[in-house]
Amino acid sequence: MKPWPAVLLCAACVSAPTRDPAACAVPYDRVEVEQVQIGWNRLDPGDQPPIVDVDRPSRDPRQAETLANEVLAECRKGTKMEPLQQKYSEVQPGSLVIGTHADVPYKAAALCLQPNECAVVRSKIAFHVLKRIR
Repeated sequence: MKPWPAVLLCAACVSAPTRDPAACAVPYDRVEVEQVQIGWNRLDPGDQPPIVDVDRPSRDPRQAETLANEVLAECRKGTKMEPLQQKYSEVQPGSLVIGTHADVPYKAAALCLQPNECAVVRSKIAFHVLKRIR
């Protein structure tokens, strides 16, 4: 067998788009994830009056999305989640066990993540950068 087909196959894998974690065929029953929650308290002009919340930074949804994508890139590079949680998250650092009965807006994506896979999900209140640890 010639070596070049294997090289082409590997090149195709590298250039393949990132899998949508919420679109898996068979979700897991239970996973453990770490999360960085990045919210906003300013709305885009024309939406609604600004929300004033002293517990969250003053950013609009686009700024929150940009920051969430930067954190996602760090996660995918292998940066540990704990320092990212401490620096950026609006919720306590740590991990969460998500099961089929969980009531979190990112349950579908979490249950489809592979071990060490990262994803970002937008909910009504924030962007959630997730990493499956178990």
